[in-house]
Order: sequence, then C-alpha cells, then structure tokens
Amino acid sequence: MTRYEQLLNDIDESEILYIETTSTKQPAKSMRDAGDYAIFMNERAFKTEEERLEALMHEKGHCDSGAFYSVYTPLISRARCECRAWRRAVLDNLPFEVLEEACEACKTAEGIDICEVADYLDMPDSFIDRAFEEYKLMGKEIFFDFE
Repeated sequence: MTRYEQLLNDIDESEILYIETTSTKQPAKSMRDAGDYAIFMNERAFKTEEERLEALMHEKGHCDSGAFYSVYTPLISRARCECRAWRRAVLDNLPFEVLEEACEACKTAEGIDICEVADYLDMPDSFIDRAFEEYKLMGKEIFFDFE
C-alpha cells in the first residue's frame, strides 16, 4: 500500500469525508460545515502521485488543525491558517524522529541530499523541505558529525 493509499484509508476511518470531484477550481480543497469536515480532490489535476499525496496531507492538516478560512478572511489570517495546516501535516505525516533517522540513513561525506531522503521516505522533495523548515521554526534541527 502506498503512502497515498494509506492516507486515504486513514481519512476514510476518520470523521473526514473524502470527495473526488472535477468541479473545483483548485486541485484540492477542504471545508468545514457545522463541525463536519470534507476534502475535495480533483485527481486529474495532479501529474504525479507525489503531488496528490502532498495536497492530501495539507488538506487533512486543515481538517485536523481546524485551520479554515473563507473568501472574506483577511490575507494575514489566511496565511496563518495555511501555516497551521502545513505544520499539522508535517507533524502528523513525518515525525521529527523519523526524519532524523532517514537523514542518518542517507547522509554521505558531502552532507544530506533532500532527494535521497525523499526517496528513502517515499515522500515528495518539497514536503521534506517543508518539514525541515517547520522543525527549524520549532527549534529542532538535525546535526551530524561528518568524519
């Protein structure tokens, strides 16, 4: 089972409704209505499963963190909601210890290659980058002694 399939399974087992659609302007969108959550995904809008996985992790992050906004929400509040959703996506899908172990397994004399870590974890490069940034903001950084 791929990470994407596992995440779909997790969503199916949760209180979040997953709806495949082609009628949204965005490739992926999440919504809350009266305490119910839904994720709308236009599967055809993505070129790769990695892109779909990253979008799904992010939208689930909105649902899990409650970080939603409307078209009338000020831009600064929207940005905060996006940050909360990304942070939740990182924390839920790539715990720091897992990232640290993957980096240790992939380190070379030249350092750490994000692409190698992404391949090792079967995750998008951009999500690994985001995870490093999120953990750095939380005061967690990965340091290695290269001999």
